[in-house]
Amino acid sequence: MSSQTQSLPKPGGPPKRHLRNYLLQPRFQLKYTGMVLAVTIVIASVLGYFAYDYSTGQTRMLMAASQEFAVAPETAALFENEARKEDRKVLFGIIGGIVLISVTLGLTGILVTHKLVGPAHKLKLLLAQVRDGHLKVVGKLRKGDELQDVFLAFESMVEELRRRQAVEIAALADTIERARAAGTPEDVVRDLTELHDRMRAELE
Repeated sequence: MSSQTQSLPKPGGPPKRHLRNYLLQPRFQLKYTGMVLAVTIVIASVLGYFAYDYSTGQTRMLMAASQEFAVAPETAALFENEARKEDRKVLFGIIGGIVLISVTLGLTGILVTHKLVGPAHKLKLLLAQVRDGHLKVVGKLRKGDELQDVFLAFESMVEELRRRQAVEIAALADTIERARAAGTPEDVVRDLTELHDRMRAELE
């Protein structure tokens, strides 16, 4: 087995809870999370603008009514200060809401895309192992991961490859015994035996 296969992390091992484990494909995950965020921020900003415009409009109407009904300057100033405070509350509430939604959606987007990227990453590692002759599936996908049907098809493929290789190993072992019995040169038998051992090692 090649050193490249041995250096690959075991797909079935317990995942370490670090951000890099959730950002396995940063370009893909951040791209689509960013698209959702951008649309959400635009919509929230437009709705926030109308809410703030309505609030300031009410303040302007209150000021106009104060002038229309000759409200005392002190009372009018009090009304205006309170109305401005409410306008600021609305504005800060809109900004805070947009920030909270952005953070929540950003984290949710990373977690959701991880449900797809994580299994794809594991399958990539397993395919590399099969490519290098290691015919064994180590570990399972986590509950809730996507690509479960693809993983099951991959498992079925590897099991079929193992079955076929086991049949070929048995046939090769029989050939080696017949070659020995027939007096085949020892170097030929040795080469066949080494091939047999390599094929058997791929199943372990």
